[in-house]
Amino acid sequence: MTINLIENGPIKVGDTHTFTYVVPGNKAVPDLYPEAELFTAMPRVFATGFFVGLIEWACMDHLQASIPDDQTISLGVGINVSHDAPATEGAELTVIVKVTKVGKRSVEWEVKVTAGDTVQGAGTHKRALVSREQFVGHANTLAADFGATPLETY
Repeated sequence: MTINLIENGPIKVGDTHTFTYVVPGNKAVPDLYPEAELFTAMPRVFATGFFVGLIEWACMDHLQASIPDDQTISLGVGINVSHDAPATEGAELTVIVKVTKVGKRSVEWEVKVTAGDTVQGAGTHKRALVSREQFVGHANTLAADFGATPLETY
């Protein structure tokens, strides 16, 4: 794979992207692991696990124009965020991401999530571009090593 985001972009340091999301009823803490009583006993606020996924989604959306083909995917390889305020069903969240670093096959963002004037959380996220085929092959090798279900090949 000959990907070089530094030379071929189009994503660049300083670029920003805004992503909005309305919290649905099925993304609360009890929905994260419904088989775990410790989760199901919690209040129905937007779960940190889904919060992390939302940040990944916003960054994936921003990176999409820089992915050269449908055989290249981006993987989340680093995340360091705080989740500072609760949000309930119907809250409109705004995710603002700003590129802080571009490598040949990776991008790092500064991220901030708000609901109105309330900061829901902030931090950083990093994604790397990889070959879908190579990643699936690697995942399947690992799955075979510990008796897990292999992924379908594409």
